[in-house]
Amino acid sequence: MGTTDWHKCKFLESVGNLKPLVKERFGREPSTTLAREIIACLLQGRLFYEAAVSSPLEIRPLQQFYGMIGFSKALIVSSQLKSLTTLRQSHGLRDISAGGSRIADLRVKIENAGTFQAFNDVVAALTRLSYIDSQTRSRRIAIPSASSAQLTGCELTLKDILARVPTLESLYRMTFGGDAQTASIDLQTGFQGEDQEFRIRIDDPEIVEDRATLKQIVDRWRSRFPLLQSWRLASAQQAWGNTVIYLRNTPSLGLDEFSDEYLALENGAFQERPIPGDQNQRFTLEQGIRPVAGGLGRRIYAMAPINDTYLSEFSVHYLGLFLLSSLVRYRPQAWAHAVSRSSFPGEPADDKSLSLIERFLDINQNEIPEMVVKVLNSNEDP
Repeated sequence: MGTTDWHKCKFLESVGNLKPLVKERFGREPSTTLAREIIACLLQGRLFYEAAVSSPLEIRPLQQFYGMIGFSKALIVSSQLKSLTTLRQSHGLRDISAGGSRIADLRVKIENAGTFQAFNDVVAALTRLSYIDSQTRSRRIAIPSASSAQLTGCELTLKDILARVPTLESLYRMTFGGDAQTASIDLQTGFQGEDQEFRIRIDDPEIVEDRATLKQIVDRWRSRFPLLQSWRLASAQQAWGNTVIYLRNTPSLGLDEFSDEYLALENGAFQERPIPGDQNQRFTLEQGIRPVAGGLGRRIYAMAPINDTYLSEFSVHYLGLFLLSSLVRYRPQAWAHAVSRSSFPGEPADDKSLSLIERFLDINQNEIPEMVVKVLNSNEDP
């Protein structure tokens, strides 16, 4: 949704509409009593998000976090079919930011149990790769992201979190001068009539000059996104002001992908060529992919893991709003100072990441309600 269509949320705020949809998604139909609890959470979530649209930045993060909690509880009750009274009355998160921290350095620790953990276990199971196959049919591969048990004890700064929000890449680079930990990739299927051959396309702004430059670019991508390490370099060329690189679903064990023998250079473009005795076999898409982001649609964003674990992008949103809401509630003077974009003797400005935070709030405003609608209404998730 470019602009949130609240009518799709309101459609779910009906017992008659909601009960069969929950059964279709989660396998069991809620009682009327439970359906009303789910609807109360959906209503609260929607109203907080609607209010946040016209709220000043000084309080907007808090309202969106309350909206996120409402929607999270709706999904938890829908999936578990347990009353709200059975849910833990804690977030399962702790703000461990040092006193006087800059906003980008605010830090959250994931604890053992709470609303976050229950929410994460719902959305982690929904992580998937969606694509169109060579017969133009819609396909999905379930690739669950990290369970809450895997995340216990994990610590992230707000900078770590914002680095993993899809579509923030450009603004993140401008803000911090480095690469974000998420990037758009394109999956191409049925290459040259081969139904089982898949190619990943990546576009890098650095222009390739020679083999050494190409290796640096590919190594940088593989370092950030380990899922690319098993995919073999197929080609690289300059196009539309970028270096366009293709990787395919075959390992390169025993090969030097950047050698003259393997990689031919013709008319400024690099192209792989057959190597005698190459015993590497193509792997399936299920074997070669890792949890990705991009909503529940067909956009694909690679996301860097944290300590070898892959967070759901929606859990990333929850963590970001938790830290920002904690800032608003417990450090109001620090947030007001940042929003004022001012500096005083002994109190330098802390507005460097402000535009990035505002953009994150805008993205969250659309992504979370859209996700909830798709999860609870399979008609919106074809």
